[in-house]
Amino acid sequence: MYLAAPSAGGAVFGAVGAGGISLVLAALLVLGVKGKGKVKLKDNPAVIFAFLAGTAFSAAGKIWANPERLISQGLTGLGVGTGSGGAFGDVGVGAVCLLLVVIILCAPLSPGLSASLGLISAVVFPLAGDSTIWAAPVELAMAILAMVAA
Repeated sequence: MYLAAPSAGGAVFGAVGAGGISLVLAALLVLGVKGKGKVKLKDNPAVIFAFLAGTAFSAAGKIWANPERLISQGLTGLGVGTGSGGAFGDVGVGAVCLLLVVIILCAPLSPGLSASLGLISAVVFPLAGDSTIWAAPVELAMAILAMVAA
């Protein structure tokens, strides 16, 4: 018994693609954060699914890359990672990653804010570099997405 057509490249759900998985995860976030249906994303699941969605957005490119561009421009505008000592002094991308984790773990979060922080983390973590600890969640998210959408 096959779960996908043989021409689907071995993906469990058939041909999905990066744009398709981005669309599905965006719908899951919007509907799950609203919580009026059967699926209600609370704070931690919202962060996780938003991180997966943000990673998928980066992989899909095109219109899905707009949040990534917006966040990157905002960080650059604040002088983060430039070494020029912006509004907060010399703040590196690693410090922003740590700040995001502290907020996610310590602040009281609504599902909407959790999803926002997950999306931001999906953009900021890869900016810290491949050899940092922040690459691990990105690699895990990419592996999960690769299993679903080949």
